[in-house]
Amino acid sequence: MINVTYVGDTLVATKVTGDKNVPKGEVTFTADLRPSFHTGSDALPPIELSQTASKQWGTKGLMRFPGKGQVAAEGYVNSKWTEGQLIMVGEEYFCFAWVPVGAQIFFGRPSAELILKMLRQCNERIIAKSRAAFIKGDLATMRDYVNKCLEASELCWLEDEIEGEHFQ
Repeated sequence: MINVTYVGDTLVATKVTGDKNVPKGEVTFTADLRPSFHTGSDALPPIELSQTASKQWGTKGLMRFPGKGQVAAEGYVNSKWTEGQLIMVGEEYFCFAWVPVGAQIFFGRPSAELILKMLRQCNERIIAKSRAAFIKGDLATMRDYVNKCLEASELCWLEDEIEGEHFQ
């Protein structure tokens, strides 16, 4: 799960839930959305779709924009930025392709229920690790455990808001 924000004409995707390579809170990719990359001489040509795919998506080609994607070895070791592309797929989806790696991930707007489920699972793993370290008596780990508990309580507050239909 990512959080998409914008800095001027740059889309910035920050991980809300991390993985074994790039942890939560880190930027996973950026894309340059300047108009010149859509219609100007700098524009990447659209990805041409087959006739069947064109009917499915309602377009003959998929717009794409240059970007940078972060890659790292397990444990967020040797992180680096590599060439990438943001590809618009219909009106509700997009994907990001890490070009040299040959990997791509598709994104869509998740439901409120899915967001809560994913955040809850992530927090449960973090709290379980912190709880085990807490038993060992490490002061820094104890602080981390308390912070994770606070984050989990914020998730419960968000869940209450959604269940009470106050979520927009």
